[in-house]
Amino acid sequence: MKAKTEKRPKPPPLGKGCKEIVWLTSEASPYAKTGGLADVSGALPVALSERGHRVSVIMPYYPQMMGEYNRKINVCFQLLGVPFLGRTEWAQILEHKVNPNLTYYFIEYHSFFNRPALYDWLGMEYGDNSERFIFFCRAAMQAILALRIKPDILHTNDWHTALCSVYMKSPLYRNYHNFDNTASILTIHNLAYQGVFHKSHLYFTGLGWEYFTMRCLEFHDQINLLKGGIMTADFISTVSPTHAQEILSPMYGFNLDAPLRERSVAGRLRGILNGIDVEKWDPQNARNIPAAYSVEDMSGKAVCKAELQKAFKLQQRPHSPLMGIVARLAYQKGIDVFAAAIEDMLAYDDVQFVILASGDTALQNWLLALAVKHPAKFAVHIGYSDKLAHLVEAGSDFFVMPSRYEPCGLNQMYSMRFGTPPVVRATGGLDDTVVNFNPKDYSASTGFKFWDLNQKSLLNTLRWAASVYRLDPEGYRQTQINGMNQDFSWNRTAGQYEELYEDATSAV
Repeated sequence: MKAKTEKRPKPPPLGKGCKEIVWLTSEASPYAKTGGLADVSGALPVALSERGHRVSVIMPYYPQMMGEYNRKINVCFQLLGVPFLGRTEWAQILEHKVNPNLTYYFIEYHSFFNRPALYDWLGMEYGDNSERFIFFCRAAMQAILALRIKPDILHTNDWHTALCSVYMKSPLYRNYHNFDNTASILTIHNLAYQGVFHKSHLYFTGLGWEYFTMRCLEFHDQINLLKGGIMTADFISTVSPTHAQEILSPMYGFNLDAPLRERSVAGRLRGILNGIDVEKWDPQNARNIPAAYSVEDMSGKAVCKAELQKAFKLQQRPHSPLMGIVARLAYQKGIDVFAAAIEDMLAYDDVQFVILASGDTALQNWLLALAVKHPAKFAVHIGYSDKLAHLVEAGSDFFVMPSRYEPCGLNQMYSMRFGTPPVVRATGGLDDTVVNFNPKDYSASTGFKFWDLNQKSLLNTLRWAASVYRLDPEGYRQTQINGMNQDFSWNRTAGQYEELYEDATSAV
């Protein structure tokens, strides 16, 4: 960490139509990551800044997680007073300036964030997570005041920062001129995690009991931080258009479907598809795969397939359809249905499968048993490797995602970039990104979809995809090309968020 910086210069005026954005998150790549929230928080602010907006990202400082970035950050504000539990706690603000329009700010408070992991350790959630992230929300609001930022947009993400929407409209902060014209956005990345705690934890927030109501934080006689954000943010977004509709139902709403329906009826809920790093997931980038290839010359894909079969110790079968999976072995991903469905294919069909996965021990053992039973057709690697993930995406002929629910999904976009048509259950972002194969007109087809999550539907769709590979090479080839030509860039996503920001600021 470098020494304290000199006095901060006044930022230049923004261009016409550009916004002052504060982005609040519990994690961001490459600094600290556990999941997709970090990818979004590491990429979308960059894309927005490159379009002329000034973006300040505020997140906790995790010294044990940040590796080389510990040496790249500066102290920019040494004593940040944070009102907490009836007293003032002192934190520091650190910064890493990425480009003239983008700065990442880190709240340093070792008691809460100097730990070996972000949210849990050895499978057990930290017992003080409510205090940790309530403190962070209060510190983030104080940092905005200390840094003299007057945001047009206060963009919160998931339960960890949703409380800031409540704070901004509370007596604690609404009279500060910093927030005179600020619109708040809450993006829900995973509705299953809501920040639900005992009602006594309301004390940590510094808010009064008038906020413990159905119109704000109260949730079955507990506090629900995500619900507070849902009820108070000016607009809510989630990470795909279809998922924005799914979460209005009891099946996908995780007991928050009623308040979400209320906000949706008021026109305050949007679904905006995430993007991907199109430079990292690029078949023309031979640094990540054995051989580069492109829409014009696909010969390198056959090399990748042979290397994938070799890496997983499968028989070299260049003309057999090879289907790949990269996944967490969790209930959400539907791998249990997949494992049961493919027994018949492994027994009778000329097909191969490669699986790169980790997670549920029972599912691991099930997959490993299939590999022992069918060594020529089925192979599993337990764990995760970025190099192997690229190889599976590039070397497979199809990529399988039988998810029970998938708010956005990334692997189907990776696979299309690599000319590997995905086979997906039509849910959430999978439904939004994949165009089902049409044998009569495959000019728009990018993959294969099924709707009912059961063994029969999945098996029939896998066999359908394999038959197209063997019997309709023109249709398969066009499906590859269509997928490779899709625009899944963060620049596309940033343009849609600009529209949301414009609507939000107009409504304030």
